Amino acid sequence: MSASALGSIEPLDWFPKQFQPGDMDSTGGDRLLGRTELSPLEILIRETAQNSWDARLDGRRPTYGLHLRRIDWRMRADLARLLPDNEPVTAGGLPDNPYVLEIYDRGTTGLDGPVTLRPVPADGPRNFQDLILKVGVPRDDGKGGGTYGFGKTASYAFSRRGTVVYWTRCYNEKGILEHRLIASAFRDSYVETGVQFTGRHWWGRRDGDTILPLVGKPAELLGSRLFTRGYENDETGTSMLVVDPDLTAESLGVSQDEDDPVLDLATEATTFAAKARSAIRVHLWPKLIAAPDTEEPPMELVLEVDNSRKPLVDATIGTLALWGTGLNAIRAHRTQSEALIKTPQGFPVHVIPITRYQRTLGHLAIVPRFQALERTVGHDDLDPIRNPAISRIALMRGQPELIVSTVDWTAHTPLEGLEWLAVYKSADDWDAVYARTEPPAHDAWVASSGGDEGLVVKATRTKVIAAIRETLYPEPAIVQPAQDRVRTGPLARRLGALLPAPYEPRTDTGTGRPDRGGRRSRASDRARRIDASPSRLIATYHDGRQRQRVEFVVQGGPARSLVRISVSAVGDEGVHEPLDPDELELEWIGADAAGRSTALAESAVPVVVEFTGAARRALRIDLSAEDFDGDN
Repeated sequence: MSASALGSIEPLDWFPKQFQPGDMDSTGGDRLLGRTELSPLEILIRETAQNSWDARLDGRRPTYGLHLRRIDWRMRADLARLLPDNEPVTAGGLPDNPYVLEIYDRGTTGLDGPVTLRPVPADGPRNFQDLILKVGVPRDDGKGGGTYGFGKTASYAFSRRGTVVYWTRCYNEKGILEHRLIASAFRDSYVETGVQFTGRHWWGRRDGDTILPLVGKPAELLGSRLFTRGYENDETGTSMLVVDPDLTAESLGVSQDEDDPVLDLATEATTFAAKARSAIRVHLWPKLIAAPDTEEPPMELVLEVDNSRKPLVDATIGTLALWGTGLNAIRAHRTQSEALIKTPQGFPVHVIPITRYQRTLGHLAIVPRFQALERTVGHDDLDPIRNPAISRIALMRGQPELIVSTVDWTAHTPLEGLEWLAVYKSADDWDAVYARTEPPAHDAWVASSGGDEGLVVKATRTKVIAAIRETLYPEPAIVQPAQDRVRTGPLARRLGALLPAPYEPRTDTGTGRPDRGGRRSRASDRARRIDASPSRLIATYHDGRQRQRVEFVVQGGPARSLVRISVSAVGDEGVHEPLDPDELELEWIGADAAGRSTALAESAVPVVVEFTGAARRALRIDLSAEDFDGDN
């Protein structure tokens, strides 16, 4: 039946929620959920797309779409009549020719489960309850990307009226396909005739002290009249109509202080199209990448503005192809595929397991890129070289395959002519751990989360940095001239790590002076070595300098040895810059200081040396031991 068969629209019942003990002001939920640096449009797209992915049906390729369009006076009148209320700010107070933003998914479960708040078995569906009647319902198994918390408030916040209409088609508890339609709003709390109201509203069919959705044919006819994307055959899913969306520059994330091409665009609609396209590409690009040996990406993404579909992938694919090879290299590795994943320029992408206590936390794919071989793309929003909002390392959880954030965990300057990107994807069985470190917007892994979860994030960061340095920035070998004395160090083969090295002692000539010709006299000297642990951070000062400590033991040799420490800052391409010993603020524990950078250490006695390193610089620590020539 066509939408016109509905005839004149009858108002829905209005249900404003009165305050009851324990209730929260409708604007308080947003404060409890926290803040994020993302724009309101980015939050809306991230969260609604994640919730749609979580609701996908097994064996089906889901669709997620956005459609911004301007409505005519007829639909404006329909909305004003459909959603009556007595609030000072009413749904009827729309502009003369307003926009609506339609957000939908298909190939998903829809808002199934009970339409009231009655208890649901642990394994039963309750999507209607969670999205329409509750706030902040997370998934705790790590398999989902979003929640019905931040994502839900984001949709209301994007409406200047705080109002959203929901139309869903799902299987009801009897296994029958059913249409449901209800409207809801988050607005400011208010007082009416001496009664306090929370600011939460619903429009549907009132049933005593609760509100129910329209169900069946009335819901189908009304939904078909308000929405452009209907349901075909046995399709299930959910559509949301954001009434009078906020299309201001702040809401869309248009920067006023940088070179942003959308600033020159003429209309709200074209600006929305550019920023929504960029948000989809930046936050959802894994859903645009077909897995190896498959033809279609895992999710269909659609962006329309005034009935015109906007392309999400350019003819020249640009940096998206590089990110995609990183993701597909990890996908292939996990399926034990023998396919060698290469960049568009033909360079192989290798996968590095990131482990902790011999357990694989995830996989890192480092993607080399040589810009001289790339085809030029104009405004590539996925290129960290051209888009300062994008960093080189993309973090994602294993099962949702949605971008959590991009980070610059290593500040190394790329080598001449060589750039790189990296993708880190957590192992499926660690998804729940990483998920517990995410804030409500799911836009970071927080190392300060506490407990083992925080330690996992810290270990991930440390191991990823080490893998990138090992692969792209190996420390060059330092060859000493033959006439120079070779010290026991370096104890650090890579930045900050300590390893023993050979020692060539000075020998006694019988004159009381050391022989610098290099002759060895005692077997015990040849056996002398330093066993040292890696440096440990013990404090970070306000200016960025870090206090570190190294524990070591001199093994073999004479009863006492003169131990010398040398600390260097590591610059670009491994160049070492020795630090002045006076600036290190050296403190020896278990040994007697003997000079600006030396101390007397007893053989086989544990010693600790503490020092303060340069701010924001990688350090190399060398320890050496030699005969003590000062007993008399």
